[in-house]
Amino acid sequence: MVPIPDAIETERLVIRPFEPKDRDAYVAFMTDPEATRYLLFTDEQRTEAGALDLLDAVLASYATDEPIFAYTIARKDDDAFVGSCGMSDLGEAGCLECYYSLLPDQWGRGFATEATEGLLAYAFAQPEVEEVWAFMSPENPRAAGVAERAGMAREGVREHPVFGNAGLAYVARRDA
Repeated sequence: MVPIPDAIETERLVIRPFEPKDRDAYVAFMTDPEATRYLLFTDEQRTEAGALDLLDAVLASYATDEPIFAYTIARKDDDAFVGSCGMSDLGEAGCLECYYSLLPDQWGRGFATEATEGLLAYAFAQPEVEEVWAFMSPENPRAAGVAERAGMAREGVREHPVFGNAGLAYVARRDA
């Protein structure tokens, strides 16, 4: 896995590690059926207790040798939580997966695209990264639109190399 940054700044956003102050907004996100409709969270994780357990695990991971690259997407002007994003290994050298999700009241403002572009720029600044993939539900046109606007190429429906589920796949390649 690439080293995780202290933060990634874009024009309007700061992509930063979760902080305790993000708890209420994160729980609101995780317990909102519309926000998590297409995401692979368990029913337990979509409860307040489950969301807090997940957030606590991510927060605790930051102090380990294997931190989870799961971050808050915050507006730069007021540091308000608008969603989350991150990256993870796909099990093959040089290949990462990126993901992004926003609170529904933040949809349509370009934040997910801007955050994804920031993740891609960070990833390709790492010399070992050759490809960054995004997998999503084929029924989620918003997520596909984000990938396309961020410059990723549609690869069709593919099996996820880690989870094994079928998803619509997009890829950005270093040389593309």
